[in-house]
Amino acid sequence: WSACTSKVTKLCDLQPDDTICSVAWTQRGSYLAVGTNLGEVQIWDVAAPRCTRTMSGHRTRVGTLAWSSALLSSGSRDRNILQRDVRAPQDFQTKLQGHKSEVCGMKWSYDDKELASGGNDNHLFVWGNQTSTNALHKFTQHTAAVKAISWSPHQHGLLASGGGTADRCIRFWNTTTGTPLSCMDTGSQVCNLAWSKNVNEVVSTHGYSQNQIIVWRYPSMSKLATLTGHTLRVLYLAVSPDGQTIVTGAGDETLRFWNVFPGPKSQSSIPDQSVWSLGRTQIR
Repeated sequence: WSACTSKVTKLCDLQPDDTICSVAWTQRGSYLAVGTNLGEVQIWDVAAPRCTRTMSGHRTRVGTLAWSSALLSSGSRDRNILQRDVRAPQDFQTKLQGHKSEVCGMKWSYDDKELASGGNDNHLFVWGNQTSTNALHKFTQHTAAVKAISWSPHQHGLLASGGGTADRCIRFWNTTTGTPLSCMDTGSQVCNLAWSKNVNEVVSTHGYSQNQIIVWRYPSMSKLATLTGHTLRVLYLAVSPDGQTIVTGAGDETLRFWNVFPGPKSQSSIPDQSVWSLGRTQIR
């Protein structure tokens, strides 16, 4: 989907016995990684458009992908994370093992030095540099699957994670010291988290039971806006490059665009933050 033209372009079809389980843009946005149900990872040149590479290594579906420069991390239902340097001829260089169930969420830190991964085993791992196979930290406080993960762009080593239906909590961690910081019970399943790069705020999307989207101010975790409209759980979230717009996808088969964050220079020019928050519920 092009933000400039609103044009939708079909990129690819998989074989009849395969389906797409995850997608992730490179940081520059010219290549797209695609994870499949059969355990493949494909790299697509979107401008061409053509598949430039297909990599194996997983035994079953690849549900989460995360880029760090030329390194692509893939997490699978086979409980493994594979680190792939897409410039190298091998399909993967290292295998990270620790999760006891499907890896369902992953994010690299902004300095590309730490990888956070969440699993259906309710565990959150933080892994070190790109060649290490040992976890730096293992957090076990969540009581449901950890799919929602986001690093703060404002504070080094600040990590947010969200738990599933039996947990409902957003937790914050200091990965420099390996300590928990705070916990907020949101009242419903946490499906995604994203930190604003323009202001110190976090957006969360939710499933059972309210299927809502909430914008929070950090660190007070006061609610700035609650956005409703989706009728089933909000499983997918992406933030626009300028950091102002989010798009959400849900089980109701709709994509919805929301104007939730101010631009990079807007914060100082907003005299009343509460008045600004009222305008955020508009769908763009």
